[in-house]
Amino acid sequence: MTDKNDQIPFENDSGLMDTQRLLLGVDPEKGRDYSLDDILAEYSSSAKPPAPPEEAPAPLPAAESPPAPEQTAEETEAAPLPEPEEDSAPEEDLSEFIGTQWMEAGASGEQPPEEESSVTMEDIVASTVDAVKGDQERAREKWRQRLEKAQRKRAVRREPSPRQSLPPVEEEPPAQDAAAWHRRRYFACRRSLILSGAVVLLLWIPWVLERMGRTVPFFSASADNAAICVLIPQAIACALAWPVFRAALEGLREGSVTLAGTAALANLVTMLDEITLLLLANRLEAPPLGGVAAVSAVFALWGFKGFHRGMWESFHTATLGRPGWVADVCPHGTAKGKGSLLGFYTRACMEDTASQWQRLLLPVLCAASLVFALLSSVGQGRGQDFLWCWSVTLCAAAGLAFPLAFAVPFGRLAARLARGGGAVAGHYGASVLASARQVVASDGDLFPPGCAGLSGVKLFSEERGRAISYAAGLATLGGGLMGRIFGDAVQREHLSPQSVDNFHIHDGGGLGGIIRGETVLLGPPVFMRRQAVHLPASMPAKTCVCLSVDGELTALFSIKYAAAEPVENALRTAARSGLRLRLATRDGNITPRLLRTRFGTDGAELLELEERLALSEPDREGGEPNGILYREGIIHLVELSAGSRRLCQTARAGNLLSILGSVCGVLLGFYLTFVGSFASLTPVNLLIYMLLWAAPLLPLVWSVDKV
Repeated sequence: MTDKNDQIPFENDSGLMDTQRLLLGVDPEKGRDYSLDDILAEYSSSAKPPAPPEEAPAPLPAAESPPAPEQTAEETEAAPLPEPEEDSAPEEDLSEFIGTQWMEAGASGEQPPEEESSVTMEDIVASTVDAVKGDQERAREKWRQRLEKAQRKRAVRREPSPRQSLPPVEEEPPAQDAAAWHRRRYFACRRSLILSGAVVLLLWIPWVLERMGRTVPFFSASADNAAICVLIPQAIACALAWPVFRAALEGLREGSVTLAGTAALANLVTMLDEITLLLLANRLEAPPLGGVAAVSAVFALWGFKGFHRGMWESFHTATLGRPGWVADVCPHGTAKGKGSLLGFYTRACMEDTASQWQRLLLPVLCAASLVFALLSSVGQGRGQDFLWCWSVTLCAAAGLAFPLAFAVPFGRLAARLARGGGAVAGHYGASVLASARQVVASDGDLFPPGCAGLSGVKLFSEERGRAISYAAGLATLGGGLMGRIFGDAVQREHLSPQSVDNFHIHDGGGLGGIIRGETVLLGPPVFMRRQAVHLPASMPAKTCVCLSVDGELTALFSIKYAAAEPVENALRTAARSGLRLRLATRDGNITPRLLRTRFGTDGAELLELEERLALSEPDREGGEPNGILYREGIIHLVELSAGSRRLCQTARAGNLLSILGSVCGVLLGFYLTFVGSFASLTPVNLLIYMLLWAAPLLPLVWSVDKV
């Protein structure tokens, strides 16, 4: 039976006991039923209790005290402290009471072990806090793992970007060296294209005449004669188109198969087939396809010429030195700012999407063409026709639309931009600029020098010189078009702008400050009405600027805005290309309504004040050099943005048509050769099929530089 002394005296200091249980997570109402053994079992798990005694001592009566045994001096020092008296502090009373009960419950004999230490309130609270911290850390780790898992899932579902990740920009070669190298390659490809193209045209003249129903001497006599008439000019054309074979060998060294490799392989296979036609008597009486393979080599050479032309024009423009502006995409659209050429070479040399698709697709098509040729020839018991069957699928795989997807239009666009003092950093830079459908324009872009000026001044109890100097003091600090207009005005009047204190730019195009102790405001009439400045009923002009001193109107300045022809062309080009204008102007009169009146353009959007000030800053950093500009004017920025959009659209359409044309051609060639429909696989029919896939791209290629 347990005496009531073994219970914690909750009746004494009940408020302290309840506070302790709240700290320990125990319900105060239920805590009164807990004994000392329950508490010790809950919070003393970290300490190893001593072995229980064989016979527990009988509990002492409540009214008696345990007799104090006689102890030596050493035993007295090692003995525990006596119980605190009732008038001691409540915290010390409770701690020492728990420690005493613990030692009494675990001691066997008269002396408690010296190694055992009492469990104090600090130990209990510390263990509780450590447990809570551990739970919180485990909860944080669990949420972190769930968040990482969700991010990985989102990364898997995210669509692939049309741009490759940009490698670190290391030391780049000088623009002069890159321009000189591409210039040599461009002229070599152009010379080869002209010569080989002329030879291929001569090669096709007999085929065209025979298709028109005319008999060509020697050529129409037999298939062997036709093979000779094709083999000789094809070999000459391949020798003249040596840049294609050089590019094919370079691709093989890099472990990739491109259009040059496919075209070179098609020419080699067709020439071997023409030789076997002359040597094998039982070879199929089907016309050789060397003319089709020669055309694919000429188209590949056309693509190399366009690519090297585009790179040469771009790097040649970069040799002019540090660009005046670099074009990049900000959250509000394509904008220009100050920058350098660092990174332009790296971006320009990034692989375009057309080359990526060729590198992935053409090896598969070449391997498939070999398998299909084996099935159509050896599988059908016609091993002697293997080279002809392979040449059919190879010529179809080397589609004519591949070079028209990016290389040829890039060369045309780069030449057009170079004439205006601009350049785009290859397909990478074009895709970045094409991702924005807005163009940011400032005051100077819309109204270049000479297109806006002060046309008249109306004074109200103020001197002309003082009014102009007051307005010039605010306008020059505000910058933009107003600063240029009033800066020219004080020069004509031989005045100087007044110094301004506490200058501030207000929303709505207004400027304010303190001049000679007077509060001066400058801005359009709408701003003045918001500032409670009384204005006359009629204004001298629709576009004017008001000046007020201490809340009184002192002058009205009439501003004349004239539309410049390059700006009109730029806005029309932007509208045709689906680009919207975003105004980063500081002049309160330049609004979408004014542009609609002066230029007849719609869709312009006025940005917020902070955004306008940041984007119209003259020394604003322009970001990455995805495009470079050396001439001022919005027309060059619009041409760069619109040309990039058209180039990317042409590349997407070209990739689609070239992939579909090559895949369908290989499958169709395999089907016709497998079923033995040899009469349909004439050189003219196959060439017409390949031209039909390339024909839709010709208008896009022709118009990519017509911005």
